[in-house]
Amino acid sequence: MPQFAWPAFTLERKNCHLVVIEVPADVSKEPVELVALLIKGLLPEGGFALSSQETAKGTRLFCAFASAVDTESMIDAVNAQENNLSFGWASEHHCAIDKATAKVIMGLVTSSSRGPETRSKRQRPPGMP
Repeated sequence: MPQFAWPAFTLERKNCHLVVIEVPADVSKEPVELVALLIKGLLPEGGFALSSQETAKGTRLFCAFASAVDTESMIDAVNAQENNLSFGWASEHHCAIDKATAKVIMGLVTSSSRGPETRSKRQRPPGMP
């Protein structure tokens, strides 16, 4: 499902699910792109929107999902914990991405972009053509 602009998506959908992700400045130079790649890799079935806010320590990203299933996928991927700090969301979860998590995200995205031929060769036991 496509990504929508934050204001239109969140105003029209009163039952959106929110995942707030803190990305410290030393973790990623492009935190918005990092999280966008993760979302793309999760293949959301419903609509979503992404917004960001610079903080003293890095970047705070707000991910709104129309689908509870898509939200659960994101929660599982980033190990977010429920924390209802804002009013008006169907659910709200928070987490922080560290360097190890960012590396895993980049690795998953890189390996999935190599195509099926490369992946199938990697999965074969050593010595197999």
